[in-house]
Amino acid sequence: MSSIHYLNPSKESLHGFFSREMEAALTIDQGDTVIFKTLDASWGMEPRKAPGEARVKFTDISPERKPSGFGHSLVGPVFIKGAEPGRVLEVRINEIVPDGYGWTSAGGFPSYWNKKLGFDQEEELTLDFKLDSTLMVGESLFGNFPYSVKLNPFMGIMGVAPAEKGEHSTLKPSYWGGNLDCKELRAGSTLYLPISVEGGLFSTGDGHAVQGDGEVSGPALECGMERVSLTFNINENLNIKRPIAKTNEGWLTMAFHEDLEEAMWLALSDMLDFMASLYGISRVEAYALATMAVDLRVTQIVNVRKGVHAFLPFGAVR
Repeated sequence: MSSIHYLNPSKESLHGFFSREMEAALTIDQGDTVIFKTLDASWGMEPRKAPGEARVKFTDISPERKPSGFGHSLVGPVFIKGAEPGRVLEVRINEIVPDGYGWTSAGGFPSYWNKKLGFDQEEELTLDFKLDSTLMVGESLFGNFPYSVKLNPFMGIMGVAPAEKGEHSTLKPSYWGGNLDCKELRAGSTLYLPISVEGGLFSTGDGHAVQGDGEVSGPALECGMERVSLTFNINENLNIKRPIAKTNEGWLTMAFHEDLEEAMWLALSDMLDFMASLYGISRVEAYALATMAVDLRVTQIVNVRKGVHAFLPFGAVR
C-alpha cells in the first residue's frame, strides 16, 4: 500500500545544489506521495513589511548543503527505492498551492539579458504580490502596481542527482532536470527524468506562481509553496536522454544548451525519437508528421543553458 510523506523546509532538508553525494532527507517506496513545503528561490521565509525592505531569509543551512555560490533553495533529496541508473523516474504532479506572497524583479544588474535590452544601467525594479490561491490571482502587496495577474503555479526546479560527482549548480538545467522553468509542468502533468544514481535523489524548489515562456527578466513571480504533492514511480516503458513530460494538453520534450538554436535541434530530435516510438514509425515519417503537428517553444532564455521544448498536442495525429 502506498504512503503519504511530508517534507518541510529545515536544516535537514534544505540545500542549494544537486549532488550524488548528498544524504537523502527522506526515503520512500515506489508509488508513494510526498507533500513538500518550500521556500522561495532566494530562501525567503515571509513577505516584506514595506517596499524595498530586505526579505527575511533562511540562513541556518548545513555546511554540507550550502552552495559555494548562488543556489536556489531546494527541498530534498528524496531517495526512491528501486530507482536505479538507466531507469526513468515518473513524477506525477498532483497539486501545487502557492503560499500567500510572491515577488518579481527586472533590470538593475549586469546579466546578459539585461545588457541585451539596456536594463543593466537601470535601477532594479522589484514588485511584491499577495497571492490568492483560491481565486488564483496575484495583486500588488503595497498597492504600488496597478495590475493583477492570473496565477498558473508550477515548480521551476525538479530534478534528480547527476551521474557526475561534485556540486552541480541549480541555475543550469541539464539531462537530469533541475532548473527547467517550464510553465507546462502544472498540476495534472507528469514529468519523466532519466535516473543516474541509486535512489534518484529527487529535489524540488523555485516555486513560480506564474511565468511566461522565456522567463525574460530573470525571475518569474517567485514564491514559496504551501503544498506540492508529487507521486513517484518507475516507468518501464520509456527510454529517454533528457526530461520529457505528459501535460494536460499533450507531450513535450525538453532540451538545453548555451546556444538557443542548439537547444531547439536537441528538443526536436528527442521529439522525433518519441514520436517514432509512440506511433511505431521511422524517424523520417515522424519528421513529416512533426512539421504538421509539433510546436517549438522557448522555455527560458535566462539560465545560461537556454531551454526549448517541442510540444505534441493530444489528438494532433490520429
